[in-house]
Amino acid sequence: MNSSPPSGGVAVISRYGVAVLLAGAAVAISYPFRAHLYTTPLFFAAVFISCWYGGIGPAILTTIASTAAIHFLLRLPGSGFTPDVHDLPRLAEFVFMAAVAIYLVQARKRSEQSVRQARDQLEIKVNERTADLQREVAERRRAEQAAQTAAQMAQSHVDMLLHSVDVLATEAAPATFIGEMLRTIGHHLHAQQVRLWLRSQEDDSLHLRIAIEGEQQIGLEPNHPFVRDPQSWHNSRLIQEMLFTKAPVVCDDVEHDARLAPDHRDYLTNQGCKRFLVIPMFVLGEVRGFIAIQHAERGMYRAEEIELAQALAHHVMFATHGQDLSEQRRQGAILKERTRMARDIHDTLAQGFTGVIVQMEAAEEALLEEDPEHAVRHVRRARDIARESLGEARRSVHALRPQALDKAGFADALRNVIQNTTAGTSLRTDFHLDGEPRHLPANVEECLLRIGQEALSNALKHAHPTEFQARLAFDSNAVRLELYDNGKGFVVDRVNDGGIGLLGMKERAEQIGATLKISSEPGVGTKITAISPYQPAAG
Repeated sequence: MNSSPPSGGVAVISRYGVAVLLAGAAVAISYPFRAHLYTTPLFFAAVFISCWYGGIGPAILTTIASTAAIHFLLRLPGSGFTPDVHDLPRLAEFVFMAAVAIYLVQARKRSEQSVRQARDQLEIKVNERTADLQREVAERRRAEQAAQTAAQMAQSHVDMLLHSVDVLATEAAPATFIGEMLRTIGHHLHAQQVRLWLRSQEDDSLHLRIAIEGEQQIGLEPNHPFVRDPQSWHNSRLIQEMLFTKAPVVCDDVEHDARLAPDHRDYLTNQGCKRFLVIPMFVLGEVRGFIAIQHAERGMYRAEEIELAQALAHHVMFATHGQDLSEQRRQGAILKERTRMARDIHDTLAQGFTGVIVQMEAAEEALLEEDPEHAVRHVRRARDIARESLGEARRSVHALRPQALDKAGFADALRNVIQNTTAGTSLRTDFHLDGEPRHLPANVEECLLRIGQEALSNALKHAHPTEFQARLAFDSNAVRLELYDNGKGFVVDRVNDGGIGLLGMKERAEQIGATLKISSEPGVGTKITAISPYQPAAG
């Protein structure tokens, strides 16, 4: 029972009123028996009760009232209000005993209040500690569940990696590996279908690469909305959400998801799909495609399922990107080989035909001058040039070294090409060799020889010069080839770079790390300079 005194003005009056009533009750009970009983204990009881329920103030008031009553009303032989010094010891005794009683009561109340406060604080601490223990237990359970989930995820990842290694060991083809990885996704997530969609870098259309149903690869499903219109995915709110967030997108209810277009919902419903998950795939931070995982049963996707799907999707993206790079390298190799063959055919057949034409024109002039002997020599030279050009064309198909370099050194081969092509014509040629010839890598000799051939062929076909000069210099740090003709010349900036001739010379210079400079003016002539630094010796 709480014995704390009430608060407020009414409560104060009531406490003091109770004190007066208690004193009055003690007087009323004691007065009839004052001659037969020792009535002081009744007043002690009144003081005790006033102090216990009212506090010190009401107890003091009861003490004063009781002292007055004992002294004036209960004194024998007759009561009266005349003071008597003989009653003072008894009154002092009563006041002292009342004071001791008040002190003891207040001490008891303070002790009980301290005990209650201690008990309340202990209950609070016990409740706090209990709550802490409950939180610790809950956190420990969550940690155990998280650890168990992580262990399951890790085991799934390990199983998936081991399976991937097995697939790579047995199936080297990227397409087969991708299909097997999609089957792995379907197996781990118990999916109905798994589809791999990729974006085209050319027109940003969407294409279905592979579709897996169960354990089998199925056709490309021409009725799918994205297959019918590869650009329609731009209008899909669900796919746009995936692109914006760059995170997996979940559809837990195909029938009621407002993000699905009506035709897409109808298609999925006809397929028996109840829910699906879309996992984006990234290359260099850009979404290059996604994996759609369909389920035929209702339910909610758990966080660990989404995480596992993301991990597996990364492996699919690695394989897909590797396949794309492999295809790009293959196409690049094909284009490179086509370019090489076109360039080599130009450098052999086209330049050879130029020499044939020059010799045939010289034979025609000799016939007009009634000089059949010179005409026959020019025809024979034309035949020899044609045979050599045909042989060079055959060698270029197999990427073999030019025959001229097999028969002689680089300097002599260049000199022979110039002389054989222009022999018997009115074109005066001059070849200068400066410095001591040095051994050059085979690709450097071949590219410089082809540049010299192209410069001579262009001069004969277009410039119609009377002089052609070639200077080969072996300097201290580079080999330099200078080619000059005094023909018609041209404006360098207006030349069409699409021509195979000049473009071929530039490409060959780039192959060996050489610099190519072309200087020409109309009516002045053309000068071509190729400088190739010596390559450091291996080792």
